Amino acid sequence: MTAPDRLRESLHDLADRAQPADLYAGAVRRSRGIARREATVGTAAALVALAVLASGLWRNAPRSEPPEVQVALRSPVASPIEPATPVLPSPVPTTPAAAPLLTKPATATARRKNQPMLAVGTPVPQSRALADLPGHVFYEQTGDRPDVVKLFPADGEASTVLSGAPSAVGVSPDGRRIAYARDGNLLVARTGGGEPDRLATGVSSANQAPTWSPQGDQLLVGTSAPTILDIETGTLIPLPAGLEGGLHFRWSGDGSKLVFATAYCALQVVGSADGAASAVPMLGDRQPVDNPDGLAACRPTSVDFAGGRVTVPLQTTGGNDGSRTADAVVDTATGDVIALPVTGSVVGAVFDPDGNLLVRSLHEGVRTLSLFASDGTTLLVQAPEPAALGELALLAYTR
Repeated sequence: MTAPDRLRESLHDLADRAQPADLYAGAVRRSRGIARREATVGTAAALVALAVLASGLWRNAPRSEPPEVQVALRSPVASPIEPATPVLPSPVPTTPAAAPLLTKPATATARRKNQPMLAVGTPVPQSRALADLPGHVFYEQTGDRPDVVKLFPADGEASTVLSGAPSAVGVSPDGRRIAYARDGNLLVARTGGGEPDRLATGVSSANQAPTWSPQGDQLLVGTSAPTILDIETGTLIPLPAGLEGGLHFRWSGDGSKLVFATAYCALQVVGSADGAASAVPMLGDRQPVDNPDGLAACRPTSVDFAGGRVTVPLQTTGGNDGSRTADAVVDTATGDVIALPVTGSVVGAVFDPDGNLLVRSLHEGVRTLSLFASDGTTLLVQAPEPAALGELALLAYTR
């Protein structure tokens, strides 16, 4: 037998022993093997990320009414600020339904520079009685050292809870406590009366009023940089690097986001695990092509539950009149000024921690309070405001 014949016979024997190969199945097996390895790595990374989030500074306990407990008196803080890199937690489980935008005006309605837009038409309220307005409404006088006043909607009565406030104030989510700075000291007083407790020293409120976390267990205050104070332990922990220059921070109602202003009257939102901030489009942009109406926002005053909307005193680029009373609602994803379906001009707007929006409007000399549910469209209550509060500015709305 010649060499070619022997080779041919060997190949025939090899073919008889070989099994047919499914190239597709092999490719699938290799792909699945790669996927399993990537899943293993991804799972490990996810577990690490969850561990980091579990230790987040801004984590809030499941939503419940803050207990009536005396805040521990803290002696002057002598220890240095503890180094930390806090991250944002996931939202609390009891999240209300996502809020759609309030009705926007028809395309024929021109946007007016430095003024909030009004929606065409107003919804029918479920109640026109002030007594049906839940929670409490807080006001303050205008000017230096204002009195802070609390309205009890049930009977329409109002009382002063802080006389001659020495700084900008922050009202707790349950309306029971009020925080302010005096001579560098952070003080917290009961709105029902009594002497204030001193929680920290070296605090300034010029660019950061004391701001309560949604659960009322932390305060974001101004020191050498924006800092979070844990009320129970007295621990001061700075915000993540890169946020030191932020102004007027405000928490979203679920505690997952912070909205703040920049020095040039633009807004930014931080809500990622790495503490990176994203800009709210348009506002503060000096390019006419991107911001044709020259709108700016120098001070956020409240944020809805999930961080999608924020109340601000609307300004023009290059100008800041120092107003602390919001008259507009802004979409943080688009920068659009949201139309508010009320009659007259908006002279106040504020979210409560659950995302309900209280709008104060003025029409023909009458001031009206309108409460919209967290869905952004349902008008729960619309009632005339007591005339005695007419000269005061809307400050806060609490549970």
